[in-house]
Amino acid sequence: MNYKTIKILITIIFASTSLIEGFSQEITEENYNKRIKEITEEYSAGMEELGRIYKLHPEKKDSLMLVVKQLDENYNKKNCQIALKYASLPNGLINVYMARTSIPKDTLLSFYNKLPTNKQKSTYGKTIKLHIDSKQIEIGDDFYNFQATDSNGNPFQLSDLKGNDIFLLYGGLGCIREDGRAFLKNFYNTIDKDDFKIVVFNSCSNVEEMKNLKTLYKLDFIFVDDFKKDHSPMKIIYGAQSTPTCFLINKDGKIIEKSIGLPTKKLNQIMTKASR
Repeated sequence: MNYKTIKILITIIFASTSLIEGFSQEITEENYNKRIKEITEEYSAGMEELGRIYKLHPEKKDSLMLVVKQLDENYNKKNCQIALKYASLPNGLINVYMARTSIPKDTLLSFYNKLPTNKQKSTYGKTIKLHIDSKQIEIGDDFYNFQATDSNGNPFQLSDLKGNDIFLLYGGLGCIREDGRAFLKNFYNTIDKDDFKIVVFNSCSNVEEMKNLKTLYKLDFIFVDDFKKDHSPMKIIYGAQSTPTCFLINKDGKIIEKSIGLPTKKLNQIMTKASR
């Protein structure tokens, strides 16, 4: 990688690490939207530049991925700062809730304890407190046995599938686009369906909406939902915000993989083993 390219990378990292804690805009929806727009455009510009550099230097993929990680971390940090600063706005608690997985719990608890009682007892206030009080599922943990309803309207709980390998997705079938859904279809057609189940936890309002979603994507997976959307205990305890957030669960009920986006490398390994 030549000097000019390295200089560009340094510029990207330097620009993305500027802190915003000291900004003094008035607390208004207009200023909130302005700050979010600024950090989003900054992040997008950085990612676009990295994409351009990757085309020129594909052999530096590993180094570039470190810069991507840095950009992600700085974007999340700024987003959290903005959410907490503008928390008094009408949608302020929702913004904090959306950023909750990137905010340290001691910071979040301090924020929660300063809220007026009516906001603590609000729906989003209670959900933020549930997040604070819960241990979010990580690799090596036992699965959380959430209660839900399947697309046929029948009660469902994850423990019904214990003894199977499970691939659990929190939403995101639209986000992975047609090529991602085709990958999942191919995966599903390769594995032994008697031993491996794919479960999609959706964010619908009712069974009919979930059924329509399953029909739209033409996927013969297990579709489930508890219809609580942002306030779903599953979403909180599994620490799922970005979609899809994915989990591989082994036959003993242990989480062996957690990822934002499809863990294609791991799924390809499973397909390779299944096709032998």
